[in-house]
Amino acid sequence: MNIHSQSRVSILACAALAAINLTSRTAGAAKEPPIGIVVIYLGGPDTGAEGKRLIDELVEHLAGATGLEPASLAGAYFNETKPAVEYLQSHRDAFVLGSLGFYLANRKALSLAPLALLKSQSGDEERNYVLVKKGRYKTLDDLKGKTLTGSPLYEDLGYINRLVFGGKLDAAKHFDLKPTSRPLSAVRKLDKEETDAVLLNSVQLDSLKRMPLFEKLEVIYTAEPRPALGLMVAETTRTKALRDKLLKAVVELCGTPKGQSVCTNFGIAGFEAMKPGALDAAIKDFEGGR
Repeated sequence: MNIHSQSRVSILACAALAAINLTSRTAGAAKEPPIGIVVIYLGGPDTGAEGKRLIDELVEHLAGATGLEPASLAGAYFNETKPAVEYLQSHRDAFVLGSLGFYLANRKALSLAPLALLKSQSGDEERNYVLVKKGRYKTLDDLKGKTLTGSPLYEDLGYINRLVFGGKLDAAKHFDLKPTSRPLSAVRKLDKEETDAVLLNSVQLDSLKRMPLFEKLEVIYTAEPRPALGLMVAETTRTKALRDKLLKAVVELCGTPKGQSVCTNFGIAGFEAMKPGALDAAIKDFEGGR
């Protein structure tokens, strides 16, 4: 089971692209700095050679599909918010594979605009779930002061409070929060009563349901569904000029012979162009809670 996979923008593409080096394929080959293809998988694994190969393959495909030289695009990967934001502040021309939480927390400061939803076997929506050992706790109130762990906890705390928990509690005050990049290990600790509760996303829960371990656990809280944002753009003159071509290439990615291989490696079911107003409710809930 690949319980590390994320949807939120979660998370799936980011999970499959985890382990990517900060890399530039230009070395001065283009007159202008390359346009970034930035992968942000909060709480994901550290970078590695296999991840670099995967993002190089993606960059090459997107360059070909948009009529650009491969050196015109550059890949970068981050598993923490701060360096990702710093990179985007200094590399303004960028398309971003990232989560709804990252978008909501940084959309104004980084001039982000949503482009496409990420499709998984669960659809194009994302939900979060609080799991406990069966019979140990019944409600979120029972977990006050208890440990809550999980990879979604690397998201912006405002997103966790307002969208995951619907503004009903302050997670940092209600729980002892323990973010982890090893959700399966956290789930196993539930059975041993070494932790109190685990926060999972839709893909992680679906994977867990295929394991015998799930019979020993139960979901005591289910968040409202949210759009599974997968692709966004930092709006600049250069990215606006490329926006339509890049979006078309991403939406068609999994349907092309070469792109199908890329999608299989990345664990992506597909992308769907964002419809106008699709994130209005999420934006309202996030900013209304400030």
